[in-house]
Amino acid sequence: MRQMRSPRAAAVAAAIVAATSFACGNPAPPRPQTLEALRDVRITTVVATEIPDELEVPGNVVSAKTAVLSARVMAPVVEVAVREGDFVRTGQLLVRLDETELAARRDAARAALAEAAAARAQSTQGFAAAQAHAEVARKTYERFRYLREQTSVSMQEFDEVEARYQAAQAQLEAARAQQQQAEALFERTQSEARAAETVVGYTRITAPFAGRVVRRKVDPGMLAAPGVPLLVLEQSEAYQLEVTLPVREAGVLQRGNRVRIQLDDLPGRHLEGTVAEFEPGAEAASHTVKAKLHLPREVSLRSGMFGRAWFPRGTRRALTVPREAIVVRGQLHGVYVVDAAQIARLRLVTLGSVLPASGTSGERVEILSGLSEGERIVAEPGTRELEGRRVEAEP
Repeated sequence: MRQMRSPRAAAVAAAIVAATSFACGNPAPPRPQTLEALRDVRITTVVATEIPDELEVPGNVVSAKTAVLSARVMAPVVEVAVREGDFVRTGQLLVRLDETELAARRDAARAALAEAAAARAQSTQGFAAAQAHAEVARKTYERFRYLREQTSVSMQEFDEVEARYQAAQAQLEAARAQQQQAEALFERTQSEARAAETVVGYTRITAPFAGRVVRRKVDPGMLAAPGVPLLVLEQSEAYQLEVTLPVREAGVLQRGNRVRIQLDDLPGRHLEGTVAEFEPGAEAASHTVKAKLHLPREVSLRSGMFGRAWFPRGTRRALTVPREAIVVRGQLHGVYVVDAAQIARLRLVTLGSVLPASGTSGERVEILSGLSEGERIVAEPGTRELEGRRVEAEP
């Protein structure tokens, strides 16, 4: 026999069924929120334009003139007059070596030169005396020969005069040879003295040109040896960007061509370089060609700076946007795209090359992916968060 439920129990059951039915069904849609429109927003349309087709090549800044200074003689280092970073002028003393031993050799060479000079002077006097004696003997001989022809002197007297004449000639030749020897000795000792003076001068290492000391590899007390680097000096007035290009792109290298350059340590600044020199052939292992680009004179330039050069190759068609439109999120880049409902949505994009400012337009950035021609973007979002906001162009 079935048990009948009371009216109250039936009512409770009905309420539970109704609640369950509401929970399982679709809730009522939320009331739409009204977005406040931003009216101070500049909106631009993405268009494809002709931009310069450039080859981007990395490189490093180097000095146009670099000197690795080393000693020419072996001697202890007495003084190092400069430090790394010092600016020096041409001829300024940089390193001084001990000259004790070399100075002793110089003094010995000077003494030998003085002796040779005295010997030369004595030989010159001896030759002059022998020459005068020989001249008297010659004249006497000629007179006696004339008298002998006239039979005015005896044969014995003539023979004695002739013997004295021949002896005077022999003495003259000996004096001439002695003078030549003394002259040769003087010249040799003079050369040795000059060489000794020059070698002593090697103990003073001076700057070959005005520049800056970039490396110091020596301290007082060290033993300097020929060929061992002591200092590295760079000319501080002229720098170059040294780049390496694939050999297939070597056609862009023409001496005197102007190239756009940007250095990482000088952000926001574009420099103009000039192709100064490049290798006529490629390296067999890497199939690359090295080139050097003259940089304009800049106080802030330093060797070792990293930079990039853009070699022009013509033009190409690409999408570009104002640089101010790029929104940076960590390592990602994006732009605010404005849809048909005037709602701004952040979209990630892939950037290409940065085009320098020209005329009245500022810098523009090439977009490789993420945008299509004809889409509208916020030109200058700044630091504002526009995601999901309604935007309207400036009136």
